[in-house]
Amino acid sequence: MVDIVEADASHEEAQQAREENLEEETLEEIPPEPEKTEEKSKDLQSALAQKDHYRTKLEKAEADKKALEEKLKGFSSQATGDPMEAVRLGKALAEHSEEEADIIITYAKGKFNNLKPTPEQIIQASKDEWVKAAISAQREKVRSENKTPAPSSPSPIIGGKTAEDISKMSTAEFSKMAREQMKGWRSGV
Repeated sequence: MVDIVEADASHEEAQQAREENLEEETLEEIPPEPEKTEEKSKDLQSALAQKDHYRTKLEKAEADKKALEEKLKGFSSQATGDPMEAVRLGKALAEHSEEEADIIITYAKGKFNNLKPTPEQIIQASKDEWVKAAISAQREKVRSENKTPAPSSPSPIIGGKTAEDISKMSTAEFSKMAREQMKGWRSGV
């Protein structure tokens, strides 16, 4: 029995030796993983470049946002004006038509050299003598154009009826009136 144990022990030693040789051979055949490290470094470089790109993009977007917020603050402060100023402007332009108000605003733009005149400037322009004269001349021109002249000759009357009365008549009424009017005009032919 002793011989069997030695044989088993030598067999185990031989297997261990074979496994060690196999491991050494497989390790020698498989080169170290330089490709994987290169791929990892390329992926890492790509990820870092993307990170920098998006960080730059974010900083630019935040700067644009701040600039737009500053512009917005400027608009909101201009929009909130004195409500009494708006009331005064409304009273100053109340007696004028839209065309006349446009004339006043255009005059205010030129007089104050401003593309967006303030309500106070528009009120001042509406009180200007030149503007008042121009508006009254325009009103007078419209009045004279719209004035209908009196008829030069009176409208014809047929059988005691005017042209308006005749146009309002029905066909039967008109034919009856026309027969009565034409009775004396017949010839004996």
